[in-house]
Amino acid sequence: MNASASKNKPRWARLRLALGWLGLGIASATVPIAAPAQTQQQVPQHWISYANLAGNQLQSSLSDPANETVVRLHAWMQERMLKEGQTAPPAPVVVRVWVAPNGKVERVAFDSLGNAQADADLRSLLTAQPLAEAPPRDMRQPMVLQLTLSFVTNT
Repeated sequence: MNASASKNKPRWARLRLALGWLGLGIASATVPIAAPAQTQQQVPQHWISYANLAGNQLQSSLSDPANETVVRLHAWMQERMLKEGQTAPPAPVVVRVWVAPNGKVERVAFDSLGNAQADADLRSLLTAQPLAEAPPRDMRQPMVLQLTLSFVTNT
C-alpha cells in the first residue's frame, strides 16, 4: 500500500501545482496593474512636447469658425446635446493619430460620434493640414490625444 500511495503522490503534487498556477493566472488577470503611472514617467520629454504641439494644432483646426466643416460638425454636436438634454459640454474625443515623417497626418482613429457625416467631418478636419513639425524619429505611434469640440459661431 505504501508503494501505491507513493505512486499517486507525484500525480497529486503535479495536479496541485498545475491548479496553483491556474489560480495564480486567474488572480493576476483580475488585479489592476499600476504600470501606467510608471510607463508615463518613462515617456521621453520630446515625445510629450511633440504631442502637445500636435494636440494644440489639431484642436485649433476644430475651432475655426470660418471653416464650413467645423461649423457643420459643431452644429451637429449642439443639436445632439439639445436632443439628449445635456447641459454640460461634451466629453473630449480620444483620437489616435499617426503622423508621417513629413508631418502629414496619415491616419486617425476614434470611436464613432454616432453619425457618419460627423465622423467624416472630424476625420477630414484632422487630416486636412500637415502638422507644423515632423514627429521625432524615435517616437512611437499612434499618439493618443484628447480633443474637445467647443462650440463656435459663424459671425
